[in-house]
Amino acid sequence: MFQQLSLKSLENHATAVSIHSMRLRAMLPVALLALCEVALGQTKFKAPCEYGGELLHQSQGIIRVFTSDEMKARATHKQDIFGAIKQADIKGTAIVDVLVAPDGHVVCTRSLTGHPMVRASVEDALRKWEFSPAEMDGRRVAYVGRMEFTLCNISCGESGPSMTIIK
Repeated sequence: MFQQLSLKSLENHATAVSIHSMRLRAMLPVALLALCEVALGQTKFKAPCEYGGELLHQSQGIIRVFTSDEMKARATHKQDIFGAIKQADIKGTAIVDVLVAPDGHVVCTRSLTGHPMVRASVEDALRKWEFSPAEMDGRRVAYVGRMEFTLCNISCGESGPSMTIIK
């Protein structure tokens, strides 16, 4: 009886391992695909604010996110930072997501990283920027970009002061 119980126990364990292995095999392609999407920057991107209009997307329905350099090249009007931050001896970087309306005006911004003073100043300036419109299927649509700015006012080493946020 003891041998039968042990044998049954082993059979159940083998079945459990087999089912566990099958689950892993089924999940592996999904996990690999998700990993590839992250590596390619094609994960589900959340816009910086709620927006009811259509966003520029790729053929797979994935939102197209412009890089910082692409966004700066698309800018038709740039506003430098302003206010007390220009007088502060501060150096910092801010990364900001920007949602651009179909007409090229900034709908909203959302800081992802950076010192709170730098983030606020960069966001305030970015809200005054204008960009060239984007088109999809012959009509203008809103689009998003992730922008990076480095601010250095006074103590900037050999490069000297930089009063601009454009990197």
